[in-house]
Amino acid sequence: MTTRGWYEERTLTTVDTVGRVVSVTTGLTRDPEGRLVAAIAISDGPTAIYRYSGDTGERTELVANAAGTVRDLRKLTGTPPTR
Repeated sequence: MTTRGWYEERTLTTVDTVGRVVSVTTGLTRDPEGRLVAAIAISDGPTAIYRYSGDTGERTELVANAAGTVRDLRKLTGTPPTR
């Protein structure tokens, strides 16, 4: 676990829309009620919860929205979908 409170942390480095290097971290952490949650954070910004341990759905709305955005990008740029 890191100082931010992550368990099973995964971090990648990318750039923001103006070219600054940022880190994007996904992982498990605890919400204010102590529940284990899946979350995402960009650099030192706030952490956003996208699934908590009591969720029973297959996909969360955040994950579905991100996948839809990638589909939109592929459609608008003419990039073929991946399998």
